[in-house]
Amino acid sequence: MAYEPQQPRRRQRRAETTAEQLLQAARTVFETRGYQAATVGTITKAASTAHGTFYLYFRNKQDAFAKVMEDAVTRMYQEAQAPWAAHPRDALRVALSGFLQVFADHRGLWRALIEGALQDAEIEKMWMELRRPFVERIERLLERNRQASLIRDELDTTVAAHALGSMVEWFAFAHYALGEPGEDRVPQDRVVDGLVDVWLHAAFAGTLAPAAVPALDR
Repeated sequence: MAYEPQQPRRRQRRAETTAEQLLQAARTVFETRGYQAATVGTITKAASTAHGTFYLYFRNKQDAFAKVMEDAVTRMYQEAQAPWAAHPRDALRVALSGFLQVFADHRGLWRALIEGALQDAEIEKMWMELRRPFVERIERLLERNRQASLIRDELDTTVAAHALGSMVEWFAFAHYALGEPGEDRVPQDRVVDGLVDVWLHAAFAGTLAPAAVPALDR
């Protein structure tokens, strides 16, 4: 009887281990094969699990890909919300460096994401939902500073937020997934500096001195 309470915990640990094993295998398969070529069979083979085991944790390939992307995007936004330095330029450097590093670590996933979104409406919807908090955070920053007269009153903060967010996303995709410009020519520190410079000038140009630019919210 003393061992009975341990049995559910052991089963739970085994289930958690299997779930993580399948998630890591799915990530590897999507990164290396792309969305279309990935199958439940290739994922379970990579995880060394039975085919039926997959369906204990995921509804289908779409669901597996959504969970892989959610995991990557969550890490990306956690990195982008690292503690802010005192100066806003340094704060942006911290945020964008973390964002881009996760992108670089999983560059194959973003190719799979574009492929999947163009083929599957559910994947497209999933991606829009995952990126929305990032864009909304930028919009809050811009709107707060527009109301404080720190940026141009005529600036459309919704459009600007989408433009700035898309700039980072699509530059990262072109740079890390497509190799343009190549990392041998433009290393990450120069990428970050360039994006920070464009970001600050786009939002705050001509309204205040660089040292007075307010930091982002957490």
